[in-house]
Amino acid sequence: MKEKIPFYNEKEFHDMMKKTKKGTFSGWYIIDKDNKSVEFSGNFNRQFKLNKPVIPVNTEYVTRKEFNEYKDSNDQRLTKIETTLAAQGEQIRIQGEQIKELQIEQKAQGETLKLILQTLQKMSDRLNKMDVRLDKLESK
Repeated sequence: MKEKIPFYNEKEFHDMMKKTKKGTFSGWYIIDKDNKSVEFSGNFNRQFKLNKPVIPVNTEYVTRKEFNEYKDSNDQRLTKIETTLAAQGEQIRIQGEQIKELQIEQKAQGETLKLILQTLQKMSDRLNKMDVRLDKLESK
């Protein structure tokens, strides 16, 4: 697809004039976006032909509407990411609270287990004392 753009009132024309210092051009330049080439249609003066200015073909221009659409889509994508991150943060916070509760419960169970072991040890000591007494009684 070829696009015909007038040189007058274009930024590229002024940039080209700065590069060549002198030079006049009347006509059009045609950008072929498929081949990324530039064709000229019009009259050059001698100085303009000698300096052979290079036109940046690979640069692409975006309209304000296209930019706003891109910006809006980007903003929507970012808000989606923010909401998912917020939801994940909330889940992590809830899981952290659950872990703390489980740790507290585990500590309580550990303490009860220690108490049970202490009572069993006391019972074992009593039984040993009773065995010793029985042995003494039997030996008499």
